[in-house]
Amino acid sequence: MNFSDPERLTPRSSPRLLGVVLCGGQSLRMGRDKASLVHADGTSFLQHAIDRLCDLCDDVVVSGHTSINHSVKTIEDPVAHRGPATGIAAALQYADRHGFAACLVTPVDMPRLTADHLSGLVDHWQKADEITVAESDRVQPLVGVYPVRFADPLQRLAQSESRSLFRWLESHDHRRVPLPASGCHNVNTPEDLTDVR
Repeated sequence: MNFSDPERLTPRSSPRLLGVVLCGGQSLRMGRDKASLVHADGTSFLQHAIDRLCDLCDDVVVSGHTSINHSVKTIEDPVAHRGPATGIAAALQYADRHGFAACLVTPVDMPRLTADHLSGLVDHWQKADEITVAESDRVQPLVGVYPVRFADPLQRLAQSESRSLFRWLESHDHRRVPLPASGCHNVNTPEDLTDVR
């Protein structure tokens, strides 16, 4: 019996998926911790990001640092402010140690991104077990599923001087799943925040 057959995958038999909220940025243009911003649903940006992962993942963690309290485990960056590759690499190492097959990664500053948007990425990963990232008007490496077998290559990227996930993806097989540009809209400045309310 071939248990890797995509047609046999069900929520109970699917490999375990770890949801990861990236919170490693300095929020310099915003002037305050973006995780603490108030979402249109009345929760914080961080809580909204956690909630959208809960129905899709077996567990959820925060990668990086945030000033606000939350109810999930935090994986601290080994070196602060070295970009999202550092946070993703640390999350993959954690996932590998704890029996997860992959990480579903999203940033804290995409308030219009929903679980419905992300479900297509998860569906593809369950069938193909490959790096699966969103694509809107451009590739979105911070919205994607990264299998744990890429923990070591991403760790090498995180420790390098050039830590661009865009360039790294160009040299690794991956699938791009289209998402609406509105769902992948980043909030980086107070003006951006006004636009999404």
